[in-house]
Amino acid sequence: MPIKIETVLSSPRKLQLESLVSLCLKAFPAPLSVPADGDVYFFMEELSPLENGSTELLGLLALYESEEHVWECSAFTRPDKRQTGIFSALLDAAEKAYPDDQFSFPVPDSKECLPALKTLEALGAELWYQEHLMTLEADSPAWNLLFATPGSPLLELSREPYNLAEEGDSHLIHAFSGGLSVASCALTITCQNGRTSCCLHHVFVPEPLRNRGYGTLFLKTLLPQLKQQGISCFLLQVSGSNLPAIALYKKTGFRITETLSYYLY
Repeated sequence: MPIKIETVLSSPRKLQLESLVSLCLKAFPAPLSVPADGDVYFFMEELSPLENGSTELLGLLALYESEEHVWECSAFTRPDKRQTGIFSALLDAAEKAYPDDQFSFPVPDSKECLPALKTLEALGAELWYQEHLMTLEADSPAWNLLFATPGSPLLELSREPYNLAEEGDSHLIHAFSGGLSVASCALTITCQNGRTSCCLHHVFVPEPLRNRGYGTLFLKTLLPQLKQQGISCFLLQVSGSNLPAIALYKKTGFRITETLSYYLY
């Protein structure tokens, strides 16, 4: 069966893609998705037995360039067509299109993804790095223990950090102590199903000020203010090799709720 390579998705193709992904996740629930802004898509399809001239997707491989000569990949194969060589054929097509590049595959740490992990290991893909999603619920016991009373004088924040009218925008927050900037981070607000969440990015303490407790104090100052303005859940992502950051986040109540292992092929 021929493989089609596309860089721009038509509306019918987007519907096919969404249908295939939904079918796969219904059969094998897993925290996986396909990037809507992928750079290149490889599709394998067949003529539909139901309608004249229409096609059905058997599998897809979506690529976007995460860094020079490295493509991050998402792959889905129709459940009834698994173990028929579709994924291998799509990957071979990607290798022929980009012979000097490498391909990385994120695999969630869940039993549903064990077949994908075994397939990658059989191909000789090697573990590249891990990334953790960490979560803190504003109504959790951890919150009540950590934020009931502040343990130290609070820092001064650079601005009001949250505004419902600015949902989806990224806001840069600085914390000051005695006029000195001691910490910063960016945050993004999202609202879904009546629930408001905040994702923290690039939590940063200047190197000369590290190991003085500013990171912990910054989060203990910022998060309660966000909760007062309607945030019910806090999220952040951290590299599995960044042990000091993981320790900081755990100290302020965050826990690892999902791990992505990136395999390089």
